[in-house]
Amino acid sequence: MLDYNHEPEGTILKKTMIKRIALILALVLISTFILTACETETRIRHRYTFSPGAQFSTNFNDEDPRRQVRCLIIFEVIDENAIDELTDNNFIVRNAVLSVLGTLTMEELTTERNLENIANRIVRQVNADLDSPTVDLVVAAFFTEFAVG
Repeated sequence: MLDYNHEPEGTILKKTMIKRIALILALVLISTFILTACETETRIRHRYTFSPGAQFSTNFNDEDPRRQVRCLIIFEVIDENAIDELTDNNFIVRNAVLSVLGTLTMEELTTERNLENIANRIVRQVNADLDSPTVDLVVAAFFTEFAVG
């Protein structure tokens, strides 16, 4: 008499092995998904910004003393504490920006990537003038307005 409920021992081992492999693959896929989700979440960062206030306006360091540069700047800073530090020392920030803008010539504005270079100079000057003992507070500067007249 044939027993249809019993399978040969080799078939049972194969099915058990297939189930184990499927379980391992499922665990690997779930782990990969979780790790990818965590990495994506850590790549998203909050940007902290600081506005030094009113428009900057100063003369060029040029032959024509009537030429001026006027601009508005927003700074990206490292964290919320940096915003408080810059607010408390806004007079230093504004002086640093004006000191860089006051050294500009028309020739510098006509070169390629001029605004990016000027922004980088401003960042370096602000960080140097603030003289934070541990880390630079300002990461980047962005012009929201820039006019030459």
